[in-house]
Amino acid sequence: MRNLYVVHFSPSGSTEKIVKAVASEFSGLPVETINLLTPASRKKSYTFGHDDIVIFGMISAGKLFTLSEEIFACLHAEGTPFVGLITYGNAYYGIALKELLERAEKSGFKVSSLAAFIAQYSINSELGTGRPDDRDKEIIREFARKSYDKILSGDLTLHELPKTSWSTWDKGNELIAFREKHPEVPYTLPPEYKSKKISDDCIKCGTCVRNCPVDAIDIDAKTFDTEKCIGCWGCINRCPKHAITSTSGEFAGIVRSFMEASSERREPDLLF
Repeated sequence: MRNLYVVHFSPSGSTEKIVKAVASEFSGLPVETINLLTPASRKKSYTFGHDDIVIFGMISAGKLFTLSEEIFACLHAEGTPFVGLITYGNAYYGIALKELLERAEKSGFKVSSLAAFIAQYSINSELGTGRPDDRDKEIIREFARKSYDKILSGDLTLHELPKTSWSTWDKGNELIAFREKHPEVPYTLPPEYKSKKISDDCIKCGTCVRNCPVDAIDIDAKTFDTEKCIGCWGCINRCPKHAITSTSGEFAGIVRSFMEASSERREPDLLF
């Protein structure tokens, strides 16, 4: 009997839902969930054997590069079958799958399948609106069933490698080229891109604080540490009163570029 581990880094919650939907198709296996959102969870060490299965999910684009080294530093595998997925907002996911593959293999996993799924963008609901929708959910189930059957057959080889130049966004292609040439350079957004404010609608429920992956929010002072912030926008997406908004004109320009590059519906990218 294999043990199934559902491991995720999901500031806004969408990735967590997709990972759990994939896991639900792996019927009959004992399931343990590992949430790597908090700094405390990433200070622990998690070890997986060759009889385990790990389904892993995290957000894409710059965020994958920001904390993924820290995330994978706490994961240790001994030839463990690995199903990995990322989520993005219908516009751009760059070389996220490639870096996910490389980091998983470096941690000792046997990567059997990978996928990029579309989820509604956390800072602008016009990107990936309503995704994953019913069509996506059927593809998620198909991906899960095919991934499970592949592992059960003993095939732990990824036969389709991730593309590294996918983008209809010129700035995205520039970022891809830079990452390919300089993989050692940490990817971080400039502090001015991450400026936010909290309005008087805030009820200080602490939802944003509990779900901030880097402890960058002082709810009493209603301030953000933009040096620590990774720009995941989970605080904006999770706030029940919609009291948190971006104040960055620079980032607003990037979002407009996203919008121009995402006029057509993207479909999930599945690799086996």
